[in-house]
Amino acid sequence: MAKRPESRAGRPALSARAKIGSSVIAGGLLLWFLFAWVVLDRALLDAAGESVGTAFLLGVVASFAGALRGSRGG
Repeated sequence: MAKRPESRAGRPALSARAKIGSSVIAGGLLLWFLFAWVVLDRALLDAAGESVGTAFLLGVVASFAGALRGSRGG
């Protein structure tokens, strides 16, 4: 198994792939917010709520996938 890169504080650092993926997801959430606010003409708080809800759902899915991956030893 490949060793994870570590930061100065001894915590595991994010790989370049994880940083790029996080940036793409953050950009997608921002675009979703703008689309819902401007194009779909939702109220500002409703559009923000949709983006935050989507981010929460993605976090739950990632957590579930990580739990499955960890339980299989991979």
